[in-house]
Amino acid sequence: MGNQISSLVDKFEALLKNIAAVCLIGMALLTGADILSRGVLGTPIFGVEDIVGVLAVLTTGLALGYAQSQKANIGVEFLYSKLNARTRKIVKVTTTSLSAALFSLVTWRLYLYGCSMRESGEVSMTLELPTDMVIFALTFGFGCFTLTLLKELIVLFTGEK
Repeated sequence: MGNQISSLVDKFEALLKNIAAVCLIGMALLTGADILSRGVLGTPIFGVEDIVGVLAVLTTGLALGYAQSQKANIGVEFLYSKLNARTRKIVKVTTTSLSAALFSLVTWRLYLYGCSMRESGEVSMTLELPTDMVIFALTFGFGCFTLTLLKELIVLFTGEK
């Protein structure tokens, strides 16, 4: 059962990583096209700021789970490496538990924020894109990040991989 859940979380991480990569490439291409359009045609691409902003949010939010699973985050390795194995495990369990609790709260509050944006009909300034959809995508990314933290916590307690 634990391996099935872990496998599902890994699939979500991979999917969101790929979506984040596409968003990052889209940002680069759109920014380059806007620069060329301004230089060659003398006019910017309409709404590029809105689209690049949305893609930046998605890139960051959707890649969190994968970055966590790859240990691509910032750590205080110097101090941590000076601790004995038991103390390191206590620190890891504590920080992972607190992080999971914090990001569970962030996920829940993002969901509520998305609901309030949907009710108010909030849209982006130029293209009038519905902002609630971006917030819900970000909520999903943070939810998957929280699942990644919970998966790590289970591994810490069970010793499984």
